[in-house]
Amino acid sequence: MAVISPYSVGTEVDVSNFLITRLQATKAIKIETIQSLWSGYGEIARYKLITDGKEEQVIVKNIQPPSQVEHPYQWNNEHSHQRKMHSYHVEATWYKNWAHLCSVETPLPNYLASKFDEATGQSIMVLSDLNVQGFPHRREQLSLDECKAVISWLAHFHGQFITKDPQSNWCDDLWPMGCYWHLATRTDEFEAMPDNELKHQAAAIDTLLNQCQFQTLVHGDAKVANFCFSDDFKNRGVAAVDFQYVGAGVGVKDLIYLLGSCLSVDECETHYDILTEFYFQQLISAVKTKLTKDDTLSLVTQWRQLLVFAWADFERFLQGWAPKHHKRNRFSETMTNQALAELKSNNNLD
Repeated sequence: MAVISPYSVGTEVDVSNFLITRLQATKAIKIETIQSLWSGYGEIARYKLITDGKEEQVIVKNIQPPSQVEHPYQWNNEHSHQRKMHSYHVEATWYKNWAHLCSVETPLPNYLASKFDEATGQSIMVLSDLNVQGFPHRREQLSLDECKAVISWLAHFHGQFITKDPQSNWCDDLWPMGCYWHLATRTDEFEAMPDNELKHQAAAIDTLLNQCQFQTLVHGDAKVANFCFSDDFKNRGVAAVDFQYVGAGVGVKDLIYLLGSCLSVDECETHYDILTEFYFQQLISAVKTKLTKDDTLSLVTQWRQLLVFAWADFERFLQGWAPKHHKRNRFSETMTNQALAELKSNNNLD
């Protein structure tokens, strides 16, 4: 077994040394920086490993907390920093302890190695390269067929981890409640909201989503940028990355976030019914060996009813976090108003 040398985490030389030591390579060469991490917390890079004349490409997520955070919306306090640091720990835990449970319907990178420096918060996580695995394409917007391919991935992911009446601690090593906009982790943004009906009903909406009888693991950041595509994307041709906010939740949280990230307002209004129906068809297929027919019917009924509340929940986050964000549009407003109307109607019936 290789022994890890006591070098610090962070620099390009440190990463190369770690790759050589942990993965028993002869040489490790940085090929390119793929992207910088949010708010300047490091980078994701592609490295080439050479071992006995054979070459292999890997992806390295190199986390280096900055001394001064530059957040595009100025949310750069200690609370934000601690949430972000915990998200990197959750992601490593996901790849080490949970990812192997995924089926062939939900491709994702393979975990290879990781290292964490408790004192500095610096860490390295090494994953297989999805380009090499056959998923070399990235998208900013999706065609209807491409959107369906991602929805199929999500539905099978949710089906894989579906849980009826879950125990309170069933995924505590991840986020007890997944998604990066979860109300309990966004108290600053909540305080920044205008004093309106959505703010007054935020806790009620949060409770409806969190206390649903059927829970699963949600990806937590299911935007189009976190999916990679094969040449033939229709046949298990989509893979997912970035599991920093994976945790418990209802699958429609991922669904509405995806639709808002890859479709225009007009496309949402045109294709919403088609795409949500496709999601539930895929979900039914994904849970057929896990739930009875009656439970499957209950699952679909409950999650379908929660769709508008998932939209309203994300709108609540945006109103406090970035009020002028482009995802705040007439479609999200329509969904939010529908959720508030349903809450009012239900309260009047009590």
